[in-house]
Amino acid sequence: MNVPVIVAGHLGFGTDIWGMRPDNITVSLKWLYVAYFMYMIAEALCQLSILAFYLRIMVNKKSRLAVWILIGLVLGFGLANTFSMIFQCAPIHFFWDGWKGDKPGSCIDVRLFGFIRGGIEIFLDLAILTLPLPMLAGLKMSRKKKLQIMSIFCVGFIITIVSCLRLQSFVQFANTQNPTYDNTAGLYWCATESNLFTVVACMPAIQSIFHKALRQVRGASTYAGKSNYGSDGPGKGSYLRQGSGRDQKSGSLPFGVISKSTDVNIYRTERSDSDIELVDGRPST
Repeated sequence: MNVPVIVAGHLGFGTDIWGMRPDNITVSLKWLYVAYFMYMIAEALCQLSILAFYLRIMVNKKSRLAVWILIGLVLGFGLANTFSMIFQCAPIHFFWDGWKGDKPGSCIDVRLFGFIRGGIEIFLDLAILTLPLPMLAGLKMSRKKKLQIMSIFCVGFIITIVSCLRLQSFVQFANTQNPTYDNTAGLYWCATESNLFTVVACMPAIQSIFHKALRQVRGASTYAGKSNYGSDGPGKGSYLRQGSGRDQKSGSLPFGVISKSTDVNIYRTERSDSDIELVDGRPST
């Protein structure tokens, strides 16, 4: 999504169409077409990614049913949205050649199309972002931790604000005679919305990576202790505990003292931090 925006900007997108070279106008509008296509795909994939994460942490049948319904709506709307964007002009190349005025063709009502799809997008965004909040409110954990987890999902509400701003930009772009200038705001808002959606979808995993990196920076914990053995005198031993989970004993014992050593191996199944915090924190049913 960002690459077509950057390339279109280098070609002069964002300036008045009358100040651009004719070849650059056509090429920049082609990149605009690619950018909108990638935006449709990225938005649907991010929404599906968030809903797939919900399926991992939700066990309530009604909540899971709501997730599956939203998955169906996102898939249906994503396909319809993408095909509507691809075939919005007839012929397709009229999207980037229509500005010349020397070729026959027509496009759909951009304003009507933008308002319809924008309204549906805002509805789906709000439905996806508010769906887990009741479950998160019931987690058995400290208020501070609960607020931290809920804030991850609340960040997504910024996307709704960006969607409204992008919808407003479509009003100015409709029936414009200066597409390379009037469509700049809408293009930037699309890129911003796509990037924010990607960040929100990755935030649970980012939190897990951050916690693991923090533990590695702190390093292995080392514990030292002293023990007394037998009546012949004290013996000193040291114990080293490392991340592998095995306690190792080193040191010496007085002569004639019977000693016994036991190795304890601790095995831990690796799980995502997001699963541990959200799944293990669920109230028991």
